[in-house]
Amino acid sequence: MQLHHVASKQSTSGHMIITVNVVFVLKAEVSTSVNDSYLELAKQLTVAIGHEERRCQYLSLQAKIMMAANDEVAALPEDCLVSPYKLILERSQLAQELKKVYDSVLATGIVQFHMNKWVEINFCLPHKIHTIQLGTKLLHIEPEVIHRCLAALRPYHGMLLMVEKQTILDSLPIDCAPTLTRLIKMASPVKSLQTLSLDADLNLSQVFQLVCHLVYWAKATVIYPLCETNVYVLSPQANTLVNSPLVEEFTEHFPGRSLHVEMSEFSLPSYLRENRNIPQRSDHQAQRVQLVVWMLQHRLLLQLHTYIFLVPQKPAAAPSQSDEDVVKAKVQVVEESVLSVLMEDMGLRITSSISDAASVNSDESVGPTGSMQLNMLSKSPSVGEMASDGTVITEETKAQWRLQDSLLNSLTPDVKAAILKCPAARNVEDLKLFARLSPYFNGKHHLEEIMFYENITRSHLLTLLDKFKDVLMTCNHQDPATEFYAG
Repeated sequence: MQLHHVASKQSTSGHMIITVNVVFVLKAEVSTSVNDSYLELAKQLTVAIGHEERRCQYLSLQAKIMMAANDEVAALPEDCLVSPYKLILERSQLAQELKKVYDSVLATGIVQFHMNKWVEINFCLPHKIHTIQLGTKLLHIEPEVIHRCLAALRPYHGMLLMVEKQTILDSLPIDCAPTLTRLIKMASPVKSLQTLSLDADLNLSQVFQLVCHLVYWAKATVIYPLCETNVYVLSPQANTLVNSPLVEEFTEHFPGRSLHVEMSEFSLPSYLRENRNIPQRSDHQAQRVQLVVWMLQHRLLLQLHTYIFLVPQKPAAAPSQSDEDVVKAKVQVVEESVLSVLMEDMGLRITSSISDAASVNSDESVGPTGSMQLNMLSKSPSVGEMASDGTVITEETKAQWRLQDSLLNSLTPDVKAAILKCPAARNVEDLKLFARLSPYFNGKHHLEEIMFYENITRSHLLTLLDKFKDVLMTCNHQDPATEFYAG
């Protein structure tokens, strides 16, 4: 601490402390994100103490009490085993407040009090309040994992409150933002953040900030809004022990039901609706929704999303050749494969290689048929050709070929050729939609995201995926915005 002389009538001591340091001693192996969290707490405490020192010389007065207690213990005989810290803790309000901070951090990770009954301190350690029970072991979620997941938040996501609305509202400070109160009151697991912003009359950016705040404080979690097509599976970290403490809590909420029976329903990925082909009573379906919400709140379920990969089949391996011949052959095969696919519908036939075309000019070529094939091969689809039956290829057909080629111009020739081999590629509208959605087919975007950004229905999207299934592959896993609870 630094002492600074103050020539002021209000200052009875003649000096005021202008610098104070709050220090937390951590283990060397603590991660950088955890260290930053403690740094933030130290900053809040330092600012609060500095404010009170300027307002009423709070620290100066408390320092005198501490030093007096220390001098008092020092004056005692050497054989008197009295700790100066115990005496300071009994007499100093600041010492009691700092001990309260330490105890709160150690017990719950949440620090909430008023410094000198004036400056409010609100702080939480994310890795202390975001935990997953793994049998008898408690798994802590690192702050950087939470930050990474919050960075993946999108308007189509939803928010699920982890506790009752009234409990959260009662825990808010008196001067909290009214927008936060309004958001909590309008929250629902079936609403997306975009819908929530409209219902609460808030900007989407405000909703994002408030949701991130609630998630950071473990008052809410990020989900995809509940709907019948959602797929859930039992979390690998779910506590399945017979004597799990969740069993009793579950029975209180759902009398007559067994937690383990309900968890067994999600041993394999299951839709929110049990059987979409069998009509169900509305009250039965509503109770199932409540069951899923409860299990999501207790980290028992994970939601799976479908991600799409564009994976064209590789052409058959050619016989061993020199490197230069292989390169030339690959270029030739790619060019011919695209051309052959475009000409296939009109009944055109092309020779399989340049050497075949060259043989047309040889003495072994057979009359007009060979010359016709040579003429057809030597012409571009955009120039004008005749089909094998002698009909003329119209300008519309050539325009369609050019359209097909232009729609997929961002793809490599071999991928383009594989796509055009699909029967659905002959339909211009299907090919246009495929070309529009192709940037999403890299395994980084799930169906719900594509539906949101491209304004397309699930049935339409699934139909397109089925039509081009020869070049597409799907897999199911969690959304990055929720995967930190996978452990």
